[in-house]
Formats: sequence, C-alpha cells, structure tokens
Amino acid sequence: MAAFEQGDLLRIDGIRQPVMVVSNNVFNESGKAIVCPIVASAQEGPLHIRLKDSPVQGVVLCEQVRYLDLAARRYHKLTTTPYFDIMDISDAVVSMIEYQ
Repeated sequence: MAAFEQGDLLRIDGIRQPVMVVSNNVFNESGKAIVCPIVASAQEGPLHIRLKDSPVQGVVLCEQVRYLDLAARRYHKLTTTPYFDIMDISDAVVSMIEYQ
C-alpha cells in the first residue's frame, strides 16, 4: 500500500512547489503518482483551481500534470485536500483529455 493517496498534498525533495496527488489510489499502490503543482498565485480559470479549506494555500495548475516515481524520491505529506477540491481538480484534469 502506498504511503500517499489521491488528494494528498506533498512536499517532494528536488521540487520547489508542493504538489497534489491526482492519480487514484489503485494506481498509487505502484509507488508512482500523477501530480499537479501548487503555486502561490496564478490567474484563476478552468485549469487553475484555488485550494479552499486547506492549510496549504495556493492554486493547483491542472495543465501541468507530472508523472513521478515516489518510490525513488523522498517526500513528506503536508495535508489532505477536502473532497470537494479533489473533485474540482479531477474534473479539470479529465476535461483536458476527454473525447468531445
């Protein structure tokens, strides 16, 4: 079982900004994760989602999706994102690749 889950906000060695895990927990059990960076400020829009009720303040850049092997990196969990933020961010990520 992975030490991180969908919606976790992580600080990863070698990466300046914190990230949010957007991959689901079945995928995360591989030790790998799909993440999006969190920046202090950015123009809000359909792919820039501001975290609402989180101790980590900032905007998740949903178009900046990254695949990371967390089994090979040092990281620590900052907090977990509230469910409604996870849903908004997941919807934004999926909207970039869904068939229309």
